[in-house]
Amino acid sequence: MPPKIISCIWCSKITKKNSFDQTKSSWRNICTKGYQWIHQLIEERGSDLETEMLICGKCLTMLYKARKRRETANGGTSLSKRRNKIPKVTKQNDTLDNLINIEGFCGDGNDEEYCIWCLKYSTETVPLSAAERISLLCDYKIYCSPNVRRCVNRCLEIPVQRTNEPTRLTAKQTISIINDLIDEVNRVKLMPIFLENDSVGSEEDFTAWTGWNLNQLMEMTSLIAPHMYKSKHRSPFEAVCMYWIKLKTNLSFRQIGTIFKIQTTEESIRRRVEDTFHTVSTHLYNALVPLHLGFHHISRTDALEHHTAYTKTFFGNNLSIIWDGTYIYTNKSEDHKLQQETYSGQKSRHLIKFMSIILPDGYVLDLIGPFKGKDNDAKISKAILDMNDNLSVICEPGDTQIVDRGFRDVAGVFQDLGFTVKMPGFLKQGEKQLTAEQANDTRMTTKTRWVVESFHSQFKKWRFFSERISQDYIAYIDILVRTVAASLNKYRSRLYEGKSPEDYALANKMLLLKSRSSHLEQLIINGDLSLREQWNNIYDIEPDFNFPYLTLDFLREYTCGIYQIKQSSSYAKAHLFNNDDQFEFQLFSSNDSLLRCRLHSKHSRTTKYYLCIQFDNDDDDDPIKDHYCQYQWKSVRLICH
Repeated sequence: MPPKIISCIWCSKITKKNSFDQTKSSWRNICTKGYQWIHQLIEERGSDLETEMLICGKCLTMLYKARKRRETANGGTSLSKRRNKIPKVTKQNDTLDNLINIEGFCGDGNDEEYCIWCLKYSTETVPLSAAERISLLCDYKIYCSPNVRRCVNRCLEIPVQRTNEPTRLTAKQTISIINDLIDEVNRVKLMPIFLENDSVGSEEDFTAWTGWNLNQLMEMTSLIAPHMYKSKHRSPFEAVCMYWIKLKTNLSFRQIGTIFKIQTTEESIRRRVEDTFHTVSTHLYNALVPLHLGFHHISRTDALEHHTAYTKTFFGNNLSIIWDGTYIYTNKSEDHKLQQETYSGQKSRHLIKFMSIILPDGYVLDLIGPFKGKDNDAKISKAILDMNDNLSVICEPGDTQIVDRGFRDVAGVFQDLGFTVKMPGFLKQGEKQLTAEQANDTRMTTKTRWVVESFHSQFKKWRFFSERISQDYIAYIDILVRTVAASLNKYRSRLYEGKSPEDYALANKMLLLKSRSSHLEQLIINGDLSLREQWNNIYDIEPDFNFPYLTLDFLREYTCGIYQIKQSSSYAKAHLFNNDDQFEFQLFSSNDSLLRCRLHSKHSRTTKYYLCIQFDNDDDDDPIKDHYCQYQWKSVRLICH
């Protein structure tokens, strides 16, 4: 059992119970009547009497001497006989009143023999820094001396709560703590917001300002620190933070200099931050990009591990790669040639483009650019294929290239190389809607290629790339873009795993629905059912119409995902706005299990779709038996995304 901690009622000196038993001659129990004169002094100091009061020999001797001086000065009158008539004396001449009692705080400064956090003796300890002592004082209201110590292993996160340990400071101790507070305030005034050993900033703070947590920033620092010059204006960790804050917030270099309290002339602050930015950019690029980005950094076997259930089920076991272009807006250049090359007629803005090449789970295979703003995705892709043979490093004939409609002009180039091209369907001249087969194929393609759009969204969370950049950055924008992509590959989890049994079940279901014909469609084709005739409004014929209750889980499974569910509220809002807050539901005249509704198109105010649902109120597990969507006799069977 650990020894009991006891303290002196006057000076709060702490000792262990064992030590007290061994040195009784130097301690006194002053609870008896013979020490009532000390009781009076304790009450006059504003302290409460306790049931067990011990005083050390040093304090007892000091009180006896002070008592004798008082009696001599008052003609030998006993202190006990002059209660409440003790004359006020100055602090310079009276040792009894030389201590300042600080209410609400604990600790008296006799703390060099034990750990200030766990109060344990006989442990290996280390001294605390001034900042740590001030933190104890401000956060936990614990006063400690400059000699205070703490366990080497950082025993506790929160100090042990103190009881019966009032803080009474001498004038010297008070002056010392005030000086420490002044020094701490001055230190904080010059301290950057982000420090490597920061105990104030949270993980959320680092992520909000830089896009990375503290451990990730420290690992990046370890990669580039050996290559950086030492500077009195910033540490390597601060340099990494400056770099990522610039990309994350797009603040000016001068503003970042203020955040990091760079102490130099006004003219030099911006230049020093800018030099740091370019230095870190170069070193991070050299440390991360060769190992985590590019066709050569990954083998074909490893790339196949990035398959999802959907690409495997839809397109087979060969490698699938997703292509898509993204752009970064730029300021208008005074250089006429550059102005012409960066202007995009499609966006009516000046911009530069990059080509993202992504694996099915969101892993970035490569990010190539910059390309001219006037170039479309097909032209960029053809240029990539013409100028390098990188695809042959990882791809083989029969692999699948997943693209959007902008690649239709380069689809033949992919096919000439032996690749299978998967592209959303597009309307031919005179057509207004895709056929059922085209629509279903399109939905299966979009189910696999949405991750590239998600990557672009993630990438542009660094506001430097979502806002207009200066023309000065175009020369090395590829270094910045590829560094961010490589960092995402290394430090972030994949955007989409998609390999669970549920994913495989859903993929197989979608593949089955693609080839399954609709019973309602056959009825319409055979002329047994018309979506334009023989329908009656529900409330005209059956005011208490009962439709099956559909849970969110059922709808998510039935629609093969959540995309349709998310879109439903927008469709409903637009329809209600144009139809006096009403839906027009109708039942087939000869079959009350067939429900029809007309819904406006998302893209055209004049276009309406006929939606027909066959349901069964008696089947709780599968209440929806069939559905059919028709516009100009075109049908869509598969619901997915």
